[in-house]
Amino acid sequence: MQNNFVNRGRQEIEYAGFWVRLAAYCIDSAIVWAGLLFVKLAMGIFSVSGVGILEAHLLFRYSARDIILYVFEVLYFILLTYGTGTTPGKRLLNLRVVNADLSPGLSLVDVVYRETVGRFLCGLSVGIGYIMAGVDREKRGLHDMICDTRVVYAKKIKVVPKYEPPRYVPPVPGPGPGPVPMPPYGRPPQGGAPGPEGRYAVPPQGGALDSDGRYAGPPQAGPQEKAGMQDQSGVWEDKSELKD
Repeated sequence: MQNNFVNRGRQEIEYAGFWVRLAAYCIDSAIVWAGLLFVKLAMGIFSVSGVGILEAHLLFRYSARDIILYVFEVLYFILLTYGTGTTPGKRLLNLRVVNADLSPGLSLVDVVYRETVGRFLCGLSVGIGYIMAGVDREKRGLHDMICDTRVVYAKKIKVVPKYEPPRYVPPVPGPGPGPVPMPPYGRPPQGGAPGPEGRYAVPPQGGALDSDGRYAGPPQAGPQEKAGMQDQSGVWEDKSELKD
């Protein structure tokens, strides 16, 4: 399948293919057919009045009735394409007729030639001129090549991707972050062990603890041994004084 996207400078365009253009033409043809019913009704009333000019052959085998119906049909395509660049059928399918160089505004001469002579030539040989839009790189029909026009998608529809919840990522095995233990402060007395608050919970040599976990009294020591002395924070520190 050929790529329909073409990047011209900073503007990316997408040419409309054969099938979507055929669908738009079928919608426009249905609208034209419904509108021509009123024209045929008016001509029928005019013919009943006894005037047979509508049945006279004016151009080859075409009568005045055929020419009037054809004029109303092509006016539908000419006026809408020249005025808005699109038709109701093309608008429903998001299509638009533009110049080959993407310049704004279509020439009236080009539009008239495209919708009359161009479409007439496309209809020859079993519509081969229309089928060319399915194989051409820029999806051009014969009438597009003659008048240097293109049929493109008018607006790009933004597609919002379906929301997907974030994928679960398992945690990396290993020790997680935790509280950093505080080192014990003060100098440990003889045999002291730090408690939950960083103080020494085991009294050295028979020392007693108070309700706050501090040492309430000095341990029993001999006259020639080192004695522990309690400082202002309640932590035992080692003193090198000899007890007399």
